Amino acid sequence: MKKPVSFSTSNNHSFLYSPFRNQVLLCHPIVIHLFELEQTGINLRDYIGSFPQGQPLILSEYLQFSRRELTYQWKKYRFLKQHNFFRNPRNINLNSRLTPSRIATDLTRVQQVIFETTEECNLSCTYCTYSKFYVNKERGSRKFDIEGAKRALHHLLSIRAGDAGELIISFYGGEPLMNIRFIKEVVAFLRGPAGDGHQFKFSMTSNGLLLSKHAEFLATSNFEISVSLDGDEYGNAFRVMPNKKSSHDTVVKNLDFVREHFPDYFEKNLSFLAVLHNKNSFTGVNEYIRGRYGKTPLTSMISTMNIPDEHKNEFSSTFLRGMQPDFQERKAMHELFMTHPTVKDLANAIEKYTGIVFKNHFQVITRINGDEGTKEFLPTATCMPFSMRVYLTAEGTILPCEHIGRDFELGQLTSDEIRISTESIAGMFNQCFDKIRSLCDQCFLADNCKECVFNTRIQTNQPECDFFLDEKKFKSFLARFFTLIENDFPLYTRLLKEGFHAK
Repeated sequence: MKKPVSFSTSNNHSFLYSPFRNQVLLCHPIVIHLFELEQTGINLRDYIGSFPQGQPLILSEYLQFSRRELTYQWKKYRFLKQHNFFRNPRNINLNSRLTPSRIATDLTRVQQVIFETTEECNLSCTYCTYSKFYVNKERGSRKFDIEGAKRALHHLLSIRAGDAGELIISFYGGEPLMNIRFIKEVVAFLRGPAGDGHQFKFSMTSNGLLLSKHAEFLATSNFEISVSLDGDEYGNAFRVMPNKKSSHDTVVKNLDFVREHFPDYFEKNLSFLAVLHNKNSFTGVNEYIRGRYGKTPLTSMISTMNIPDEHKNEFSSTFLRGMQPDFQERKAMHELFMTHPTVKDLANAIEKYTGIVFKNHFQVITRINGDEGTKEFLPTATCMPFSMRVYLTAEGTILPCEHIGRDFELGQLTSDEIRISTESIAGMFNQCFDKIRSLCDQCFLADNCKECVFNTRIQTNQPECDFFLDEKKFKSFLARFFTLIENDFPLYTRLLKEGFHAK
């Protein structure tokens, strides 16, 4: 659902956004006034003709304009209208369907295979997705069977397209290093005859508690390791041992060991993941990890999806209440630039809503405004099954990725076969899209969605989306980013010069 809207920045500058023209214009307050009057059904020609000759147009205590100024701005408004600035585009067509043949093709080109190496974990993080705060199956102590892994890999490699490129093999948990034997056997299997003709990269997400113990193997195998660390000891307070003691010092000790004994490996292959909550901040996490290790962590907000109603208040008071605004945010945005989430969001808004960014020259010479309705899209930003990755749980369930609940399985890895039905998968995805489509049709971000359908309570009869924007929220969305541009013009110009150019 898209239509022209007006919005104002916190600096009281007024803008009009045209989805048909894909353009944002700074406008005189009278132009905004005329636009909003016409939106209510008022005939502007009659309005202008009946306006008393000597009476000023009073828009507010501080905005008063003469009849002459009103007439002049009325001409500007008519010019915009004549050039389709206020024309509604055809609605985004969200009626596409996922087909079994597309799923089968994507399976031959999957880029990443993720093994839930073990369900066991040597931490008991308060915000773990297997804690009471989230809807999920109870985690046990199962470990992935090596023969099952070999069977799955053999199948995927046997159907893999010749030009599919490098296959990333990732190990997840629990804590994957608690099943190091499995990891070593998978690596050996793929470096043997079974992996001939294929290229592999190995990666892992770890809490760092066993990092020093297995550092030599990880370094010699060229593993890419992402270590979870939420900043200093206070910021990392929710990542605790089963006895509720802090894990921070142990993790830092192990990281220091790897940096001392394998400095090149540490520099090239080790990265950080951080979760933001009310005991840390984006700037605090970045200053700590960059100051200690010279690296910029990948940060994400604590997940607020799939929380049972009976725990929502406790979740909010535990992890969200008391979160403080980051007063050093502007500094961090300039230092981190495109790795800063707000800067990335600003770049996305500039690309999608200003009409000044083109990905190639063909877009410039063939641009046809308002043609969204000629192409069918699937609702939401959901990755298509196998288009990027596949996640195999320790119990043998095949899932789209490690972030999806186990209610949405794509198949099963049994003791003697791999069960994948592309027809059943297409049916499940299309059923989910059918349930969310009416909500997407009302959303002003339908053509720029950021949400996965499986994070929308799609298993209920009333799906919800954290990214849903009606007209009022969309106007606030635009106002936020254009206020940022006004308040930090050097950041905007730097984005135009550096942010949209391939390196």
